[in-house]
Amino acid sequence: MSMILAAIDGTPASRSVVGTARAVGQALHLDVQALHVGRGPGEAAEYAEELGLPLVVVRGRPDVRIVEAGERPDVELVVLSLHGLPGRNEPGSTARAVATRLTKPVLVVPPEAPIRESPSRVLIPLDGTHGVSAAVRPLIARYVAAGAEVIAVHVFGPDTVPMFLDGMPDEVAWRDEFLWQHGADLGIRLETRPGPTVLALLDVAAAEDVDVIALGWRQNLAPDRAVVVREILERARRPVALIPLGATQGGSGTAVQGP
Repeated sequence: MSMILAAIDGTPASRSVVGTARAVGQALHLDVQALHVGRGPGEAAEYAEELGLPLVVVRGRPDVRIVEAGERPDVELVVLSLHGLPGRNEPGSTARAVATRLTKPVLVVPPEAPIRESPSRVLIPLDGTHGVSAAVRPLIARYVAAGAEVIAVHVFGPDTVPMFLDGMPDEVAWRDEFLWQHGADLGIRLETRPGPTVLALLDVAAAEDVDVIALGWRQNLAPDRAVVVREILERARRPVALIPLGATQGGSGTAVQGP
């Protein structure tokens, strides 16, 4: 059976990782297993036992062993914490290494974020170019099948705001056409906001109190890339799913890689 892998390090942040992984597993009907990379279980065992998760302990370099375990065919999602970093809530070395190398979705959990026991709302950006990408569809479809609400957000730039978006009937026609082209088959709801992108996404995330922000990205954390991903991770205060788009998904409507 498919499962979620919760990578824990034995620090208090492990409680958020384990709790989030278990809640998502229950919502999506997936088993959950905890993984600790170290010489022994240590305090990691306490956090796994607290929520009744089986724990596997392996030795080696954390990022290498997490990626290795995450690439198993039965693993659909890896959950890990965002902490112990150069600056507050910036993705640290292990989180960066896993997220940029793993071919599966990674759910990054801020250590101070409350555990959401019944995740039921997911936010996903759509830029209107190609709709929901093939890479992002499986996770979104799983949430929809589990009864969750998926909220798509389209952010208008200064040069992309339609002239008729003033409450007139044409706005309804535009929204219906946009959804039909970019993901109506998934049963998603559309929200529109003016830019900038990060502020717009955070505004909807807070207003709708979403449980997960799902971002398709190209796994490039070079200094001039992934600006939106970096800012969302730093400021979202809720779990963020980073979903690799791969080389064939470079033009996807859910990619938020650019500066």
